[in-house]
Amino acid sequence: MSSPLNPLTERQQNLCEYGGGFGVMLSVTCLIQHLVVTLTTLITQVMILLYLFAIVAFLVLAMKKVIALVLIIISAVFSMCIQVIWMREYAFSLVVLSLFLYHVIIIVALFAEGIPAVLKRKKLAAIEEEHKWLGKI
Repeated sequence: MSSPLNPLTERQQNLCEYGGGFGVMLSVTCLIQHLVVTLTTLITQVMILLYLFAIVAFLVLAMKKVIALVLIIISAVFSMCIQVIWMREYAFSLVVLSLFLYHVIIIVALFAEGIPAVLKRKKLAAIEEEHKWLGKI
């Protein structure tokens, strides 16, 4: 049920929460694989930071924050870069490829459901509510 302070439908809430949760799990799986399989070099240490960024981006999506979509798009670019690095080294990881494809799928799903606009309305309603009560309590 939607309200002015929570305009998301149940379907949109589930997409954010479960989509973010699954993205976190997939990113953690990639991070663990990366820590176990790769050798420690400068580029692999940078890749660890990119996986951590993906984890944060999906956590922000699960918390239904407005900035989530921007972070997911940036994370998708990072994920594509990681995939290219793996391919340039003649290595293949189905989990890393799955993470990149999941980024693309979740971005398309978020735009198809119109979630960015709804999250923006939610934030504006919260700010308006805060200004309404400012000085009354």
